[in-house]
Amino acid sequence: MTQPNLQLRDIHLPPPPGWWPLAPGWWILIAACLLLMGAAAWWWRRRMLERRRHAAVLAELDRARDRYGNDGDLPAYAREVSQLLRRVARRHDASVVVQQGNAWSASLQALAPKVDVMPLASLETVLYRPSATLDVDAVHRSADAWLRVALPVRRRHRA
Repeated sequence: MTQPNLQLRDIHLPPPPGWWPLAPGWWILIAACLLLMGAAAWWWRRRMLERRRHAAVLAELDRARDRYGNDGDLPAYAREVSQLLRRVARRHDASVVVQQGNAWSASLQALAPKVDVMPLASLETVLYRPSATLDVDAVHRSADAWLRVALPVRRRHRA
């Protein structure tokens, strides 16, 4: 038997979903964005520190030339430039620290094949014969060009 007075109510819908709490996909997206931003910040900081170090090395070369311009001490200039070149070369190959003569020139050429390293080879002559002459401008240009090529460390370290 049906009752004529009984009325059915309309379908009751749940409330629309809110924006909080976020669905798992959004959490994954936020985590991925945070990781990417952290990696980008780490890379940028590392790059800035590397640029500062490179600028400091090039500034040290310029200071050595300025000191030579002030006091005219050629052996001191040759020593400073030679030590600077060896410090940078040591980052690529630790054995270059003890090399001399043709082996040292070959190592310089290997690290920067397109740079003329002949003026740099004359640094050793001035180190051991203070009366020797040196074309300071050519050495400075060659050292600057060599440092600009050799400063970015390649990932091929040899023991």
